[in-house]
Amino acid sequence: MTDMSKQKKAAYRILTGRLLLRCWSPDDAPRLRAALDANDSHLRPSIPFMKDEPRNLYQTTQWLRGHRAAFDLDQVYRYAVFDATGETLLGENMLIPRVGPGGLEIGYWTDKDAVGRGIASEASCAMIRVAFEIEKVERVEIMCSPDNIASASIPAKLGFTHEATLMKRVRDTENKACDLMVWSLFAADYPSSPAAGMAMQAFDCLGAPIALAGSPA
Repeated sequence: MTDMSKQKKAAYRILTGRLLLRCWSPDDAPRLRAALDANDSHLRPSIPFMKDEPRNLYQTTQWLRGHRAAFDLDQVYRYAVFDATGETLLGENMLIPRVGPGGLEIGYWTDKDAVGRGIASEASCAMIRVAFEIEKVERVEIMCSPDNIASASIPAKLGFTHEATLMKRVRDTENKACDLMVWSLFAADYPSSPAAGMAMQAFDCLGAPIALAGSPA
């Protein structure tokens, strides 16, 4: 008989000092729609999915249904990022398995009114802890444009190494070829990163706590 207690549990809800992160639900569509409409000019230059915006409410609902399905199937973990009350949507963080075996990529965007408050850094620390302590990956990567100074500052201060800047490697929302910075954090270096010491709680799909290093089971 399989010991269910030893099987990996996906983190459906995460609490940090200031934030609540949870998997998207289709009924989040109205507030996500409002956030993306309000942030169109802020996000469009740097967020790839903005090339498909604006979606209408129905399309946004279907999009979130896809996010939830991928989350439930352990394919892509996309988290809505809220303030601690769970009322104010501040952005999104995600773990994406597109960087090859043994790795996960962190992606993020932050509401224009929340920029400069360390929201993306705190949420990314949570993603790093999930990746190494729950998903047991060998490395985490963050990729961004060299022109996106704010985005590049996040891996720099979270202990990542700038491995390369790839020339003309991706297309932006206007189909222009752009350079791409690749930042990496390996499992061996994770314990000394700021993320490892950040207080955090994680809960599975039933609301049961997931044991983390330095946290009560």
